[in-house]
Amino acid sequence: MSSATELGELLVAASRAFSQQGRTRFGEHGLSPARVRLLTTLHGRPGSRMRDLADVLGVSGRAITPLVDALEADGLVTRGPDPGDRRAFRLTLTEEGLGAIDEIGRLQHRISEEIFAGMGETDRRDLARLLRSFLATTQDRPCTP
Repeated sequence: MSSATELGELLVAASRAFSQQGRTRFGEHGLSPARVRLLTTLHGRPGSRMRDLADVLGVSGRAITPLVDALEADGLVTRGPDPGDRRAFRLTLTEEGLGAIDEIGRLQHRISEEIFAGMGETDRRDLARLLRSFLATTQDRPCTP
């Protein structure tokens, strides 16, 4: 039986391996992890204000501004007025931004297939079941110091 410490170490190692593979593959297409996160978050929350996206992503407004500026310069997002607040902007994906979302989805699928290529279908199902169980037991549990 594996100890809780070993399980934690295995989860961290698996997460790092998955993240590294993603950084490498997305980087080959000019997509940084920050760009991928912002684009996919905006895709799920169209018309969001920059402040709201920063909150969801866990970054400051100062940190998100240059990223949005770069995405706008690349034609992936547009800023529009916020009818409820003249100081704020609402962001939307352009057609090119939606194309980037499609490419991100294809890359995510390819990365996952490559990572799990060595696992049989039964092992994949078992891993998915165990991870769902793990997430269900940890989702609502507060962190203790």
